Amino acid sequence: MRVEHWDKKSHITKELQKFRTLDINFSIDLDNDELFFIYNEEKLCGYATINLKKNAKLKKIFIIPKYRNNGYGTFLLKYIINWITKEKCDSLTVTNHKKMNNFLEKQKFLRTEDGYILDKLLEIQKQEKNMVFVAKVAIIINIILAFLKIFSGKIFNSMSLLADGLNSFSDLITNVLVIVGLKVGSNPEDKEHPFGHGKIESVFSVIIGTFIMLSAVHLIRENVEKIFSKNGEGENVKLNSILITISIISILIKVFQLIFMKNKTKSYRGALINSLLQDYKNDIIISISVLIGLLCSEINPVFDTLIGLFVAIYILKSGYELIRDNSLILMDSQDEGLLSKIRDEILEFEEIENAHDFKMTTSGKDIHIFLDARMKKDKTIEEAHEIINTISKKIKYQHPNIKSLFVHIEPMYEGD
Repeated sequence: MRVEHWDKKSHITKELQKFRTLDINFSIDLDNDELFFIYNEEKLCGYATINLKKNAKLKKIFIIPKYRNNGYGTFLLKYIINWITKEKCDSLTVTNHKKMNNFLEKQKFLRTEDGYILDKLLEIQKQEKNMVFVAKVAIIINIILAFLKIFSGKIFNSMSLLADGLNSFSDLITNVLVIVGLKVGSNPEDKEHPFGHGKIESVFSVIIGTFIMLSAVHLIRENVEKIFSKNGEGENVKLNSILITISIISILIKVFQLIFMKNKTKSYRGALINSLLQDYKNDIIISISVLIGLLCSEINPVFDTLIGLFVAIYILKSGYELIRDNSLILMDSQDEGLLSKIRDEILEFEEIENAHDFKMTTSGKDIHIFLDARMKKDKTIEEAHEIINTISKKIKYQHPNIKSLFVHIEPMYEGD
């Protein structure tokens, strides 16, 4: 499945005849319209036209009947949305939407007096760019911090600073993950990946969590060996002004990083950003603890090792939580609290007699829910369809992370 944009300069008008063969009602304004066509391998299976004269307007989207209800229309529409966003269009409108209501609403278009609109596209793009920019800045910062702390920890024999350096290195990998997750996870759904590509973030998270835990275990062993080596007479930390300066600079950089990220992401606070903000706060606490450990090492050198052990254990815990949380996502662990809440909200509709067998799967930030619902058997297919559409819209409005609601309707017979 692939989409191509018709290049007016390199194509001849005669080629448009193949679209008239595909759809007898095909028409295009060569001066103002843009044409997109979708292929299944090498076979043309649909097209779409948009008008950019004033604002982006979807004039028509057409898929050959035998390819309908297989994700081709969704794939084509998402490609167009990405394309017009790059062209600095903030919205996409649809006025001639005969038989497209359900399709457009699934793509989060909002109903208007004239049809449908999908707006704030540039704001969403800006948010994603801000997140990527913040992650790139964080990568540079953590490369510098990790190098300074690990190098200084080795030179001056400071186990606490060495552990803090490992923490900065794990933050570096986490920020790389953020960029990869944004790039890969934002790819549209396709036939092979009907729920999108969001789980790739969890796969990377489990791998990184494993790496963090292995590194933390190695650091814990080194700290324990230092405490018990030669009856506590191991090599002591070489405290000097350079070590203290590095620790203070580290704290100031982390405070700046936290403030910078808060300001850059204030218009968007998703789960990923909130977790990163919390991670930065924890980093500040760790760096302050390291500084205290270094200063206390003048009283007794064991303080630096104990702080190093504390930081290593904290990193081990963070790696474990990263693996645990993302493994649950990959195994489609069920959020019973959320499903119970959804069930109660669905039962508020008097047309639904019962709802059961709730299941969910998570892909990135998107949640997909499946359930069976019993409805009175006197409802027509069209009436049942409209009821489910109404329920789906309300649920998705109340829970923005719910991408789709798949409902299997069962008849309710007397005596049930």
